[in-house]
Amino acid sequence: MIAPTQHLVALQTLAKQFAPSGAEIAVADPTGGSAVVLPQEAPAIANARPKRRREFAAGRQAARAAMRQLGARQHAIPVGPDRAPVWPSGLSGSISHDASSCVAIVGPTAQFLAFGVDVEPDAPLPEAVIEEICVSDERIWLESQPARQRGVLARRIFCAKEAVYKAQYPLTRALFGFDAVHISLNALESGFSARFRRDIDNVPAQTVVSGRCASAGGHIFALVTLGAMRGMENANFPVCALG
Repeated sequence: MIAPTQHLVALQTLAKQFAPSGAEIAVADPTGGSAVVLPQEAPAIANARPKRRREFAAGRQAARAAMRQLGARQHAIPVGPDRAPVWPSGLSGSISHDASSCVAIVGPTAQFLAFGVDVEPDAPLPEAVIEEICVSDERIWLESQPARQRGVLARRIFCAKEAVYKAQYPLTRALFGFDAVHISLNALESGFSARFRRDIDNVPAQTVVSGRCASAGGHIFALVTLGAMRGMENANFPVCALG
């Protein structure tokens, strides 16, 4: 078996530091083309281009590796009508990829209602799209930062928003744009808070969730955990879709 490249080792080390106790995270390489897709998953990429096939397969490989670390059976993860992963009964999870990495997190639903992970290249967000991604307060904050850091900080905001969206979606099935959430990166740049700027389904405006976001191995990684038990991170997030 070929050892993972160093950038994946660094990403996995960071991701495992962020993962809450009781959940497992794994990474995979989407560039090699050796990952296996199970029959139940194959229809999702029947007409996809080779690059998309490799990314999909590597994401499922990472998810099954996380299941194995968790001690769970390694199930298929097909996609639903909305193209979101359909996780096995009793498990919550999330998958993300960029051009050179895939990452997945899995945990029991008895502990975790939902996860949201996102991985992005550790590179500046193009200036032309910052206004599309960042709301006015975020842009004002970016302007207060050193010029050489603004593009990468904007990319972190983007990564955090993606993680928030992925975490809430299994519970609300709500679609929304980048302007629905305001991200505040903390001073240590290893965490963030996300404030909903308007009502999203039955999640009221001003709801706040916390998450983690940092860089390793040329990647930016963000994670949001919606805990299912009192005292866990974001356990008070409105989850009316389950009620």
